[in-house]
Amino acid sequence: MPSPSPAPEPPAPELSVIIPARNNYPHIAATLDAVRAAWHDVEVLVVTDTRTTGPTAADTRTYALTTDARVRLLDVPGAKAAAVHAGFTAARGRAVAYLDADYGLEADPTDLQTAACRVLSGETDCIAAHRDQHDWSRARRFKTNGFILATRLLFPHLPVRDTQAPLKVMNRAAADLVAQTATWRTWAFDVELLHLLDTAGLSVTAQPVHWAGRGGEHSWASLVLVTLMAPGMVRGLLAARLRTWGRRRKAVLSGRRDSGA
Repeated sequence: MPSPSPAPEPPAPELSVIIPARNNYPHIAATLDAVRAAWHDVEVLVVTDTRTTGPTAADTRTYALTTDARVRLLDVPGAKAAAVHAGFTAARGRAVAYLDADYGLEADPTDLQTAACRVLSGETDCIAAHRDQHDWSRARRFKTNGFILATRLLFPHLPVRDTQAPLKVMNRAAADLVAQTATWRTWAFDVELLHLLDTAGLSVTAQPVHWAGRGGEHSWASLVLVTLMAPGMVRGLLAARLRTWGRRRKAVLSGRRDSGA
């Protein structure tokens, strides 16, 4: 008796949404609700490291079983860059987004909806959120704007300023480019992704957003992050800049070899 044929893979969704999350984050369901409210034809990839104890993985599995089977859990060891990379590798959508686990407490679902509409309509290849800072604490503004200044010094031609805003949406061509080309090292990977898209001639557009701050940083947390992360911030940006220079030099040398052949 012949063995049954494997079930056909379901058609690719319009939008894949990647959510890198610490496994001890307690409010993942709020963000899953927000994503589902933003887009109907969507797959959601929650990426966490279950070596850390916490409710995120279990809550995601329960949500997939009881609410929406299009939600999938990826268990990936490592930091945020590794999680987002794994999500890009697994994503099947015509457009791919990534956002933080606290998006459901911070944002309006229409932010993702608007960004996905603009990308899928062909208006732009990539949307990057740009956050309104007027109700932020001084410490949080200092941290974010210090990073923006350092980024502008090293990458003066980037088309967006708020590179670390945790909402980006891009089309399939852009997603494939960064999945295959970016090095996915350090938490400054966003800068490298945006630089890769820009140098490849793809359009990157900023989208202003105003988020509630209910899932964001307290003043004391911003001060701690500045103190602990400043050296890593500088190293990450310098490493990203050196990698892009190395990539450009390699392309130039390859072009010279080809022209001399």
